[in-house]
Amino acid sequence: MRIFHFYRNFLTVASVWMLSATFAFSQSPDDFQHGMAIYEQKNYEAAIPYFTSAAQKGNVRATYFLGLCHQHMKHDAKAIELFRHISKNFKGSAEATMCDSYLKRVPQQAEGPAKTTAQVTLDAVKKQVDQISEAKWKALPQTARIPFQMKNGHMYVQAKVQGQYMNIVFDTGASMCGISLPDYPNLFSSAEIAKAPSIPVGRPHGVELMKLVNGEVSVDRVTRNCTIMLAREPGISVIGQNFFKEYTYEIDGFYIRMTKAPYVSPLVATESGGASGAVKTNVVSAGADKVLARNQQKSQTPTVAKKPTDKYSVPFVRSGNCMIVEVLVNGKPTPTTFDTGCAPDGLVMPMSFVSKLGIVSNSDGYYAERAEIGPIIRKFAKVHFANGLDCLLIGPKFFGDRPYVVDPVNNLIKFQY
Repeated sequence: MRIFHFYRNFLTVASVWMLSATFAFSQSPDDFQHGMAIYEQKNYEAAIPYFTSAAQKGNVRATYFLGLCHQHMKHDAKAIELFRHISKNFKGSAEATMCDSYLKRVPQQAEGPAKTTAQVTLDAVKKQVDQISEAKWKALPQTARIPFQMKNGHMYVQAKVQGQYMNIVFDTGASMCGISLPDYPNLFSSAEIAKAPSIPVGRPHGVELMKLVNGEVSVDRVTRNCTIMLAREPGISVIGQNFFKEYTYEIDGFYIRMTKAPYVSPLVATESGGASGAVKTNVVSAGADKVLARNQQKSQTPTVAKKPTDKYSVPFVRSGNCMIVEVLVNGKPTPTTFDTGCAPDGLVMPMSFVSKLGIVSNSDGYYAERAEIGPIIRKFAKVHFANGLDCLLIGPKFFGDRPYVVDPVNNLIKFQY
């Protein structure tokens, strides 16, 4: 579960990105205690990785002290974002009460100016992610056959980034490619990283500032220059939609088979009302895109496309580069991000959805009595939680072994009969 939150709220990106919100990251059970010991020594920067690791597992106290670390380091905007995250997602807790009290004293800081530098940067990034010239489109190979391996629920492919080979997650839920600096510290020079713009990225524990760089990415026969987000967390490197969104791709048990789709002008987006392929102007929203800045988004529920008559074809709409499908959860239509970077077998959602979707629990955890998308019906589908989400996530395990094709021209996911 290390990847699937990384880019969901773009990046807030995510994740670039929720850089793929509910990952279950590995952590020592003593991360919070280690962080507290270092915090009490007033070494706030050194305490941050420990609090971050504990916060990613839902520890609200760790999230609170993570915010305090940033406050002590004069990172006021970051501290406010973390406190707002606690206030929103942990209502009724002692930490939320303290955060509410703090935020009432700094209303102007909490709201921010009408247009911050980070927001201006983000606006430019969103345009860049979606644009490709016709000349660059023509230069892309017509087809590619990419072998992948499933590991810990993720689809790993071999890629070359800035000339270095690596195994990396193929992630339809990530708007951008993302690289973990702890895992690959030498891809970019310290000078490149220092001058790179930063954007706020929504994460399960709050918001991180991440760097944006450009780099060459190759997978099989496809090579292109992409915007890449750099994260301080290990284990969250992904190939995102800005690498492969111009392709139709079929996923079976062994390969991702990509075929170049017809060229679409950057002035329009393939947001189809169904299988007709009609296009209309698309305003990228932050609600379900792993890479849209959370301090910008208005938490609006993304819409989904109309149902086709063919039950084997599932329509999707774009939120940024991410694909939003409709899943029936206990009979209730629910917008859901289709995310190959999502490792859990079941549904991933914020805890606030439990009541409105009729989620029940027993000694084994939480589950939905029925979940349905296209021809796939899952009974007693396991439910996993991620507080940083605004809509559901589903990953490859939800589909089992059924092959499917993603058609970006008609905005359909087509399952084999």
